[in-house]
Amino acid sequence: MTSLFQLWRITCYEWFTAIRSRRAIVVLLLFMAASVCTMNFSINALQKMEKELVKLLQLPDTEEVGVVSKTLWKSKPFQRLMKHIVKDNAVYEDITGKHPVELMYALLVFFYTPLLVVLVSSNRISDDIGSGSIRYIACRSSRFTWSFGKFLGQAGMIGVALLFSGIGAWLIAVFRLHGAGFSLMANIFDWSFRSWIYALPFLGLCMGLSHMTRSGSKATIFGILAISLFFVLTILYKAFEYADGWKAVFSYMATFIPESHGGLLWRSSPAAVATGATWMITLALCYLFLGYMAFRKRDI
Repeated sequence: MTSLFQLWRITCYEWFTAIRSRRAIVVLLLFMAASVCTMNFSINALQKMEKELVKLLQLPDTEEVGVVSKTLWKSKPFQRLMKHIVKDNAVYEDITGKHPVELMYALLVFFYTPLLVVLVSSNRISDDIGSGSIRYIACRSSRFTWSFGKFLGQAGMIGVALLFSGIGAWLIAVFRLHGAGFSLMANIFDWSFRSWIYALPFLGLCMGLSHMTRSGSKATIFGILAISLFFVLTILYKAFEYADGWKAVFSYMATFIPESHGGLLWRSSPAAVATGATWMITLALCYLFLGYMAFRKRDI
């Protein structure tokens, strides 16, 4: 019970310091700006596709965006585009018929959220090590509790930022998109929640690497290099997914890459989403604890 209380206090203190230093406001504004720009870009792209569809099918022209969005799924070019992006028949079947702007928004949110997580959270542990404040915390709590509490604090803060960024994206949709009601808001919140789950392994990775240095800038660089490496490994894994010989090693490496399990978070089946979430949380804890293991006996 004492360890849980210490974990709770460290998690709350992470929030308190972020609010006191205005860092929480910066994180919130950063995620909201990215989300609003993403929704605006998605609506612009939808508007262009609808204009092409109107010309192709010789439908009455309209200035309102989203009027012919349901017809867009009947367009062969749009279907080919979505199949090319998804590359998973089960996922494609589950997303068929969903609002196109919702899918464009989801694709971009899944893409940029890990990068924003690395930028805002990579230095949270290394800064405390470099400043020496960890010495005062270590007298009252274990290093494990401190590391895990910092992780939970950052995870909660990013979750709240994604929630508010979803509100901002929905408001843009209300002003610009025809028929953007509360159903679209619920779907945007759903994708924001799924992108938060998808971002957890990257949070664990960057905070695990943060244990390795006393410099916040170096920790950020480590995090960016790590997600870049994951991006390259993902390309190699998909290129050699069914290869034999030494190339088959990439299939085994895929187990430790978040992207290889990310498709489960796009499914409509609760069991598939729960499986994907389990993988993401497991990978997040593995990355975090690997960094902790390298730090637990180091002189501070």
